[in-house]
Amino acid sequence: MKQVLKKQSGMTFIGLVLVLGIIALVTVFVLRLFPLYNEKFQIEAAMNSVASQPDSATTSVVEIRKSFLRAISITNISRFNDSTVKDHIDIIKPAGRGQPPMLHVHYQSTNKLFADVKLLLEFDKKIPLGNSTGAGG
Repeated sequence: MKQVLKKQSGMTFIGLVLVLGIIALVTVFVLRLFPLYNEKFQIEAAMNSVASQPDSATTSVVEIRKSFLRAISITNISRFNDSTVKDHIDIIKPAGRGQPPMLHVHYQSTNKLFADVKLLLEFDKKIPLGNSTGAGG
C-alpha cells in the first residue's frame, strides 16, 4: 500500500505565541514613541506659524518667544512656558548680508519604554524668519 505523507500546514502554538509577542513589542514601542513625535510635529507647526509672520525677521527675541508661546498654547505641550522658553528658543543672527535671522528651537524629550529603558527624542531645528520674498529687505 502506498502511504501518502501529509505535510504539516498552519502554525504551531509556540509559533503563534512568538508572533503575538513580537506584535505586542512593536505595538508598545509605537505607542510610547507616538507622543514624542506628535509633540515634535506640533512644535514644528508653531515654529512655521511664527516664521511665516511677515514682520518676524525684524521682531525682537522677546516678541518672537511670546509669539511662539501663543502658537504653542493651543496644544497640550507644557514644556514651554514663560520661564523655560529662554532655554529652548534662540534667534540666530544672519551670517551674511541679505540672509534672514533663524529661529532655533532645541530640547530633549523622553518617554518610558520599559522599567529603566527610555526613548529619547532630541529636537534641534532652525528655520528662517520672515517670508521668503522679504528676506533681503
